[in-house]
Amino acid sequence: MPVHSRDKKENNHEDMDVDYPENEGSSSDDEDTESSSVSEDGDSSEMDDEDCERRRTECLDEMSNLEKQFTDLKEQLYKERLSQVEAKLEEVIAGKAPEYLEPLAALQENMQIRTKVAGIYRELCLKTVKNQYECEVQAAFQHWESQNANPDNQATLLNIVTTQTAVVHEELPPPFQCHSKY
Repeated sequence: MPVHSRDKKENNHEDMDVDYPENEGSSSDDEDTESSSVSEDGDSSEMDDEDCERRRTECLDEMSNLEKQFTDLKEQLYKERLSQVEAKLEEVIAGKAPEYLEPLAALQENMQIRTKVAGIYRELCLKTVKNQYECEVQAAFQHWESQNANPDNQATLLNIVTTQTAVVHEELPPPFQCHSKY
């Protein structure tokens, strides 16, 4: 059966241990009655202060007890978490942690694929460089053949070489001759 808020409020008042001062004096005009009620009120207010102080002390003790329990539980939780982290670290170092092994396997597979691709790329680059070298050698050989195959070029080259040799000989001083006077 649902409890309404009014019922809750009434239940809350019933559960609380609150000592309300009882006013035993009546509202009569007699002075004796008034003086007796004042003295009783004075006593009850002292009792109320003592009760309040006692309850305050009990509440403070309970609160400090709860704080100590909270601190102990917090320390216990910290130690448990620390031991869990250390256990996970040992699993990772040993290579047994599943959350480590799955990404590691994926990374190793990617590494193998990249290594294969890099090897293939290297081989293709080497073939390309080798083909370029062979092309250059072939082009140089064909150029040399075309230069030597033409008889006019051979005659021109021979004339150039002979003229340069003649110029060099003309520029050289005559050979040193040794005259012996003795």
